[in-house]
Amino acid sequence: MLRNRLKAILGKEKNKMSVKNSETPRLSGFELKLPMNGGFRARDRISLYRFLVDNIPILNGAIWLWTRLCAAPVEFKFDRLPEAQAARFIKEIDRVLIPTSYQKSGGIETLVSGFFRTLFIDGCFGGQAILNASGNGLAGFKQYDNRYLSFEKQSSGWRLYCETDNAKVSLEPSSFYFTALDSQADDPRGASLLSSIEFISHLEQKLIFDMAENLERSGYQRIQVQLKKPERAPGESEANYIQRANNYFDSTVELFKNLRPADSAVTWDDVQITAVGPGGQGAASSWYLYHRALIENICAGVHLDPFMLGYSFGTTQTWAKFKFELMMRQIVAVQEKAKGFLQWLLDLEMALRGLPGNIEIVFDNRRVFGSLERFQAEKIAADSIIGQFNAGLLSREEAREKIDKIEPGVV
Repeated sequence: MLRNRLKAILGKEKNKMSVKNSETPRLSGFELKLPMNGGFRARDRISLYRFLVDNIPILNGAIWLWTRLCAAPVEFKFDRLPEAQAARFIKEIDRVLIPTSYQKSGGIETLVSGFFRTLFIDGCFGGQAILNASGNGLAGFKQYDNRYLSFEKQSSGWRLYCETDNAKVSLEPSSFYFTALDSQADDPRGASLLSSIEFISHLEQKLIFDMAENLERSGYQRIQVQLKKPERAPGESEANYIQRANNYFDSTVELFKNLRPADSAVTWDDVQITAVGPGGQGAASSWYLYHRALIENICAGVHLDPFMLGYSFGTTQTWAKFKFELMMRQIVAVQEKAKGFLQWLLDLEMALRGLPGNIEIVFDNRRVFGSLERFQAEKIAADSIIGQFNAGLLSREEAREKIDKIEPGVV
């Protein structure tokens, strides 16, 4: 077994030396394969992102956190529908949007969660509104797999297709909705939240793999017993000398095999006892620091701080509050995309039913965290408006309008 392992090690070293003149770059003993022709196909890239989320805990936690924070409870405000009719309308559309017959409620909640998860992993979201048989309302919403969406630039703009191995179907703009995260003029597909961490995620997993192999190989501290080869006595035959040396070796082995934890080994001075192994926490500490550096790079790529993913690196409460407030502002910006999608879907349903008025969509981002500071800020803003009114700088209507714009607890 040792010989085979040695051959394997030598074989690896030989492979390393043979690629010095290769055009494929290498880093720290493992191969770095660069994408062909400047990039992966969009279908392969999205498949890679989904694989990373499903198999790397920190990425799974990042997508989970972003999705759950963005998918706050949704409120719908109607300007012309009576309250009872509006509540009935939302209840009906919530039932229509249920993806399967086994799920009995929460169609809007499921759709919103799927919207954000798909947007963060794939970088885009697309789906088609399905009309009922009579054409006077929605029968559901079908979300498309973004891996099969293709784009063609035409004079009127981008045209979307659903492309499989057997067919290529044009998607109707009036019933199909598509939005992307950080899309560009020459690339409407958008950018995934994971687009910048493919390589650093590979390094993090490689470090964990190497650490596991190293610790498995070194294990705990072990006792190594070294016996000095006995001298051959004058006139002693070779057979007797070999038998005497073997008996001495076997007796020493039995001595150490039968030692109890409280026993001590008593030998002649030709026996040397040494300890081999990690020799303390230095190696583990080094692994921890290397891994922490990679974790911080991954967190920077997914726009989160380590403490948000469960890593305790000594963050102060003030710094955590500041980062959370900053994150909430990013969440509000991303929620605008979900508002646009829900606005289009519900406006379509109201138009099909012939209902009047408009809908305002609000994500309820109220929270207990930092409530004292929020209420103090609201009080200061209200006192300022009252002071301007008493000084004659604002009319009663202007002051009331400014007061109404102060929404308690909403970021």
